[in-house]
Amino acid sequence: MLVSLGALLLLVLGVAGWVGSRALVVRDSLQEARTAIKELPSAVAADPTSVGPIVDRITTATERARSAADDPLWRATEGVPVVGRDLVVVRQLTGLVDDIATQAVVPLASLADTITPDSLRPVDGRIDLAPIAAAAGTVATADDAVVRAQDAMAAISADGTLAQVVEARDELSGAIDEAASMTATLRSVTSLAPGMMGADGPRNYLLMIQNNAEARSLGGNPAALVLLRVDDGAISIAAQGGSLDFPRDDSITPDRSIYDVYYPHSPSFIMDTTTRPDFPTAAQLVKGFWEKYRGDSIDGVVSFDPVALGYLMKATGPISLPSGDTLTSDDAATFLMNTVYSRYTLQKDQDAFFATTASTVFDALRTGAFKAPELVQALERASDEHRFMLWSAKPEEQAVIQTTPIAGILPTSNDEETQVGVFLMDRSVSKMSFYLHSASTITSRRCGPNGPEFVVSTTLSSTLDPSQAAGLPSYVAAGFLPRGQFYTDAYLVGPPGTTASVTGGGGDQITVGSDLGRPIVGFAALLGPLESKTFEVVFQGTPDATYGPLTSWVTPLVHPVDVTVADDPC
Repeated sequence: MLVSLGALLLLVLGVAGWVGSRALVVRDSLQEARTAIKELPSAVAADPTSVGPIVDRITTATERARSAADDPLWRATEGVPVVGRDLVVVRQLTGLVDDIATQAVVPLASLADTITPDSLRPVDGRIDLAPIAAAAGTVATADDAVVRAQDAMAAISADGTLAQVVEARDELSGAIDEAASMTATLRSVTSLAPGMMGADGPRNYLLMIQNNAEARSLGGNPAALVLLRVDDGAISIAAQGGSLDFPRDDSITPDRSIYDVYYPHSPSFIMDTTTRPDFPTAAQLVKGFWEKYRGDSIDGVVSFDPVALGYLMKATGPISLPSGDTLTSDDAATFLMNTVYSRYTLQKDQDAFFATTASTVFDALRTGAFKAPELVQALERASDEHRFMLWSAKPEEQAVIQTTPIAGILPTSNDEETQVGVFLMDRSVSKMSFYLHSASTITSRRCGPNGPEFVVSTTLSSTLDPSQAAGLPSYVAAGFLPRGQFYTDAYLVGPPGTTASVTGGGGDQITVGSDLGRPIVGFAALLGPLESKTFEVVFQGTPDATYGPLTSWVTPLVHPVDVTVADDPC
């Protein structure tokens, strides 16, 4: 009997030792794969030929980890109480990592030589669309694999496992979600770009430059417009326009309910078409104005602002203007949204200057005079800050765009995220938003007996020093107010399905209503030099509804906006 027990003990210890050794192999292999994966982005940018060996390291490591976790003794030990559950989850996670490596990383790596930021650089004003079109199938395959991994991850529960296993599961889940966002974006680009860039025939796009010095919900007054013509990857400027080219017109409004909630003139004037916080609305309005008064058929609308142009100049370097001025990434926003008004007192002269500036910056991009990695970073940053948005008049293209951050659309439900908005509107017919600072604290209180509450507290401040007020150019100052004062409307927009109650306000409440399926409370803040006003609204949810993580969308201004989000998941 003792001999038998001793033999059994040795067997158990042997199995435990073997499984332990396999666990070390899994750990070390996954760490090696992780290290190699981190090397991929810089390798793609610096030397695409080095990608292949790195990918080989990744797949070799993940295959070795998967093999170790799929060992017969490992699987047999999964039935042992206490430790068995940990082994099951580790094996499942390891298999997922290997699946992603072989089914997503390998296909995408095969494109490293053909799809790079430099390969998309225009040559003689034209982008070669063939590599993009050829990559669409491969990217779709990789994206499908990542989506399958997301579904598989959702089915893996780490409940009852060691803290290290829970941490590994959560870390991998986050990494897969990030990968899914990337592959979905690549899929959208490779599937849409050839057609949108004129592979199937010429396209007309309006480039809208929003002036943040005259705030609107989506950014600013879209007074500068550039008509871009795209044909088989070749891009040219066909025409330019400004706000003086378009009269007031109430007939273009696609939704009369806009007048019930926002600034009462919106959007009768082209300058106010960006007041509703919904880029498809703004794009269709601007398209309507242009087609009615200029005649060109518009296939889509792109939006940028001068701050985003400054980001692009990190890629192009300083831009020399015909006026003799030199714009840099550091001073572009200040020059274009403040300095220029001291130099040119007539709006037609200002519009001409903006048109020349837009053409000069565009030529630098069209001719490929930029650093490709910095350009990608600039576009990503502009997209994150809602300074770069896109809309297509073709429903099949817009259906894809609206799933991406550049769509400029508030989520219609709270399932994925619970997003609130703080949107601003200059009501002074001025450029005083250059001196406007916005700070918001957005807090969730999810444990209330009547359901979660989402509290939005916003402070608007004037950064104008009193000594500067008298010297403000007439075109910058609000003409109907004492020098240095200006009005800004603030629209606090709650999550879908909530109700609003005002708990604090340092200005005049001007509206309570709803739009886009959301409650809206509007305030008007009259600010003098260095003055501040604070508003607070509580948006009440319902106990039985689903509310994802709390997020925000705030009007981008000339200067950085401060937003603090405190989400109590309860």
